[in-house]
Amino acid sequence: MSVFDLMDEHGHEQVVFCHDPTTGLRAIIAIHDTTLGPALGGTRMWNYATEEAALKDALRLSRSMTYQAAVADCDTGGGKAVLWGDPMSDKSEAYFRAFGRFIDGLGGRFVTYADLGTDERDLRYVRRETSQVAPFVRGVGAQGDGAKVTAYGVLCGMKACCKAVFGVSNLSGRRVVIQGVGEVGSHLADYLHAEGAEIVISDIVYDAMKRVQDRIADAEIIRPESIFDCACDIFSPCALGGIITTENVDDLKCKIIAGAAYDVLESDEVGDLLHDRGILYAPDFVISAGELFQSTDRLEPVSFEESLKRAEEIYDVMVRVLDRSARDNVPAFRAAREMAKERIEKVGKVRTILTHPPELGL
Repeated sequence: MSVFDLMDEHGHEQVVFCHDPTTGLRAIIAIHDTTLGPALGGTRMWNYATEEAALKDALRLSRSMTYQAAVADCDTGGGKAVLWGDPMSDKSEAYFRAFGRFIDGLGGRFVTYADLGTDERDLRYVRRETSQVAPFVRGVGAQGDGAKVTAYGVLCGMKACCKAVFGVSNLSGRRVVIQGVGEVGSHLADYLHAEGAEIVISDIVYDAMKRVQDRIADAEIIRPESIFDCACDIFSPCALGGIITTENVDDLKCKIIAGAAYDVLESDEVGDLLHDRGILYAPDFVISAGELFQSTDRLEPVSFEESLKRAEEIYDVMVRVLDRSARDNVPAFRAAREMAKERIEKVGKVRTILTHPPELGL
């Protein structure tokens, strides 16, 4: 498919390809929808196999950001930037400053923050060339607060899912398998431990699992290849997306899927199959919305404590999504998308009202 065909399929406004031969920068900035406000989305750096894979990742993730902001009652649109390169070897100050200049050229249509493969140091270089960096990246507290807020939001969403499936929101005694214990996954393990949950962890990096087990002695470690064979109440993917496919969907031994990873499903078809099997899939763009609550509606930073308080709203949002899902007898991800589209349509109509008349020179 051509780029325009893919944009039409996903409903995008703009896709920008950026190239700087002096630094080796190859970036794609996808702006999905700006009806509610500037497109907000992270900058991800990954050594994609092909240009097509990089483009599709940018398109899928930016669309998820649109839905996330709309369902979470935020005044931002959806965007995403992907840097096609090796985060272990291709980074430099000039690389990220070049990227920052491309962002600045968009005139405020895209606002970014650190994501997979990038960190606060990288974003400091970006910020030297543009102000279009989300203010919560500047730090509302100790380093890593953003991951804590996201993990706490996932915890709140899990409780809403447990209420729908088991009749109680209490996580005590629930067996939870966490796939990926990086920053978000490890904080989620801590929150779940405090709630009295039984924790099972898996990661391709052994040291990451060992750090969690050092804090939570009874956390069980399993091999990554055994993740789908592990019986549990909740499966929590907190690593890369696209992990649940038509080939492994029947292997799942859980009642709820709820994690911080984006684009967990290979396709919508997989989501429908989960629904048919009676497995509740918490929409990724709803349950991982904690990062959005680290700034106010006008993208002003808030305190860490206020961020946590705002992240609790994910429980109520998830309840509304699940109620809509039950009412319409559709998977929760489809119900959440419809709710997002409805808000965008309603606010979009209001914004046709002219507020700044042009100077006519009369």
